[in-house]
Amino acid sequence: MERPLPILRAGPAREVGCDPTTLRRRVRSSGSDRLVRVGPNAFVEGVRWDGAGPRQRYVTRVYARLGRLGTPAVASHVSAAAVHGLPALSGWNAPVHATVPESMYRGRTPTLVLHTRPVPPAERVEADGVAVTSVPRTAVDIAMSDDLRTAVVVADAALRSGIGTGCLRAAVHHRSRGRRRADQVIDLADGRSGSAAESFARVVFLELGLPEPVLQQGFVVDGRRYAVDFWFPDQGVVVEIDGRAKYTQERYLAGRSPTEVFLDEKRRHEGLLTVPGVRAVVRLEWRDLFDPGALVRRFRAAGLPCPVRPIRSARPAA
Repeated sequence: MERPLPILRAGPAREVGCDPTTLRRRVRSSGSDRLVRVGPNAFVEGVRWDGAGPRQRYVTRVYARLGRLGTPAVASHVSAAAVHGLPALSGWNAPVHATVPESMYRGRTPTLVLHTRPVPPAERVEADGVAVTSVPRTAVDIAMSDDLRTAVVVADAALRSGIGTGCLRAAVHHRSRGRRRADQVIDLADGRSGSAAESFARVVFLELGLPEPVLQQGFVVDGRRYAVDFWFPDQGVVVEIDGRAKYTQERYLAGRSPTEVFLDEKRRHEGLLTVPGVRAVVRLEWRDLFDPGALVRRFRAAGLPCPVRPIRSARPAA
């Protein structure tokens, strides 16, 4: 689970000689004692905030809000996804989401969204003193309230984490609004998708009317086994999703330089084209998935049927 940054609040801070007025002054400071306000009566040291990534910053805002709302509130939806380490298709610039009893005030502001679907004990977990919806409940909440792409990305990640499909279905209450969308998302979810980009791509392929691909198909080239992201056997087309992380992050570099990784990928690409039945290899980046018109042209050129004519951009709304 993702842990928040240490949060300072005015009450406990008084014990070390830091009253509310001093905290507010430090927010306006540009020096080493600068504080960043992350919620009502909640502050984080500026140096810690500057060194944190987008997910940890968002999780910190979630904890700052949940501490203010009190024990009946449960972090849910995208906020629970952040705590559990699940992906977010649109990033972490989102309001805090919490589920509360119907008796509590509920509504939506630019920074806080409250929900009221009951959270039984089996569907909540404790994380550093804050209640969070379980992974299955989180995936189902997102499936019932968000768009199909976002929901499939989260559901795939839940399955990759070891959650079974049955657990996801058990979290769908038969009287809940959005249950049909949740059932659709669970039917589409596949833990074999290796990344959020691959999950997103599968939904884009579905929207364009492509045949259903085989995921993680293995091919042997010169004694080495390569697993490809998507394989369309009837058309003989391999589709791979590339990201910059492959050439920049150590977990992918594995001691190699970016140039060596590029050359290895080039040899892999050429090797796949020698496999009997492989006619074409299409390599896509994140940005390609947001341009369905260009995507259709590339797929058709490779021999993939795209009966659906894209009428809108796949780029999410700002």
